[in-house]
Amino acid sequence: MSWIFGRRPSIHLYMPGADAVDLVVEGQGIAQSMKQAGEGRWSVKPRGSLRSLHGHAYHFKIYKDGQELVIADPLAHRTRRHAKEIKSFFADINYRWRHRRFRPPSFRDIVIYETHLPALSRHDSAEVMHESHRGTYKGAMSPHVLDHLQRLGVAVEFLPLHASDNLLGQDWGYFTTSFHAMRECYAHDEGEVNREIMAVVDAMHGRGISVMLDVVFNHGAELWVKAWGEDVVYRKHANGDFCHGSGCGPTVRTEHPFIREMIIETLEHLVEYYRFDGFRFDLGALHDKQTMIEIDRRLPKHIYLIAEPWALGGTQWGKGDMAHDFANTRWAVWNDDFREPGKTFLVGEGDFHNRDRLMHAITGNHIAQGGWTVRPQQCVNYLSSHDGKTLADFVAGDKKRTFLGMITVLTAQGVPMLGEGSELLFSKQGHDNSYDRPDLNQIDWSNAEHHADLVEAVAQLITLRKTVPHFRYSGQLRVRNGNGKAWDIDWIYPTGHPHNDNVNAIGFVLKPPPAWFRWRRFRNSLVVLLNGSDVGADFHLPKGKWTKLVDGNAIVVKLDGIRDVPPAQGDYHVHPGTGVVLANL
Repeated sequence: MSWIFGRRPSIHLYMPGADAVDLVVEGQGIAQSMKQAGEGRWSVKPRGSLRSLHGHAYHFKIYKDGQELVIADPLAHRTRRHAKEIKSFFADINYRWRHRRFRPPSFRDIVIYETHLPALSRHDSAEVMHESHRGTYKGAMSPHVLDHLQRLGVAVEFLPLHASDNLLGQDWGYFTTSFHAMRECYAHDEGEVNREIMAVVDAMHGRGISVMLDVVFNHGAELWVKAWGEDVVYRKHANGDFCHGSGCGPTVRTEHPFIREMIIETLEHLVEYYRFDGFRFDLGALHDKQTMIEIDRRLPKHIYLIAEPWALGGTQWGKGDMAHDFANTRWAVWNDDFREPGKTFLVGEGDFHNRDRLMHAITGNHIAQGGWTVRPQQCVNYLSSHDGKTLADFVAGDKKRTFLGMITVLTAQGVPMLGEGSELLFSKQGHDNSYDRPDLNQIDWSNAEHHADLVEAVAQLITLRKTVPHFRYSGQLRVRNGNGKAWDIDWIYPTGHPHNDNVNAIGFVLKPPPAWFRWRRFRNSLVVLLNGSDVGADFHLPKGKWTKLVDGNAIVVKLDGIRDVPPAQGDYHVHPGTGVVLANL
């Protein structure tokens, strides 16, 4: 459905091969004939004003080859399941934006905070305005929640919010039924679901918070199938069997010109009306390359684009394409080449091979160094997400190792992502797949007081990352190799332990990017020392006096330097399971 704003809406339907199409507004009892508006396209202006139609159910009658088919609008702005059928409803999606001038920062300058929207306000500690706001869009606008996110300085990435089936009691919303309708179960007033989501985005923009949305185009699409048929919507093998690359049903045929256009129009709709600042594509590797390239070409250039570069099977591309077919696009991908060695390093289980993998990830996995990127911003680095255990559960609640993980992510090249509540030691009691556990998918904000030191340290560490240029290179880092050539990063190994030793600790000296001459205060180098082992590690520092900015043992970050600690010279001891950042001020 599309609208011509004014007194009367205009509805459009793509239905090739139909002999006639009627619009039926339930309650009016009269079918309106739709007119052909181009090849396969039908259009009509329903009787009544937009205001009078708001909330009324409607459907289409399709007359084709002597048969009559009744379907809901596959592009309805609002849907609801009644028994086994999905109904479409008129929805007024006009919204008066308060923060029209918000502009998201450059992608390389953000820190992503992945979260499930209802998890922000389900717990008593969210301090929602009214009890009925818990776990809703209105709850996500609680000043208590917004204050915390603003204090951290993050960009929020919501798990899917499209209309979705609660299959098997699932809570996350990864079974999308309609791509223009939004999930009503999180609405305080179901009839206002669209505007409630807009209000969330508006409120976050007012706090300087960019908002991204996880989108699921690779499977599902129930209304599309009912309207256009399985042969159009779903991908098939050469033998005629459906492809199953998601583990959640047949794979959507993104390469079909019409389906590709519907995906892009949906994204344009989300940008225009909801003002989302970016999208993360679930199992993005199931989308064909041309669709990915077209999305990059057609969406506004400030929109962030992130994809999962894997699937269970039938992938159309992989991480290696980031340096080739996607090299000149803005696409970034979740970086499992950071996640896996990073997690192993964090719990002290790695050998020097694992450490080498982490070192490559810290520098941005550049193709010239055996990786797959042409610039660090193609990597989204993370240690925890909605999939798998929370960071706190992974390290068994160890606060210092949690902070070590934060230091590792936030000092690496690329775009960092934090799992919801990581700064609060958020736990799901060890569960690694809480898709059906709303009781676990809720953040206890009282932990912001219990772990105030960690929250403050993470907020200050994010500020440090944004303040200095060292962690946000736009291109390849040159690794020092002793040949006398210019370098950007120099690795420091623990004293007495060479490169091929299985000590689970590593450090590096990092210069500011050559072009960032204007950063006078931090024009000199930084040193980052990371110790994931169970014993202390000693490092020999470069010449000079080094001021401690980040103390992982004390869980303290001071941008001006920790003044009660004298500048370090020579050898430096890093406690087990901690990290430090030093500056040559």
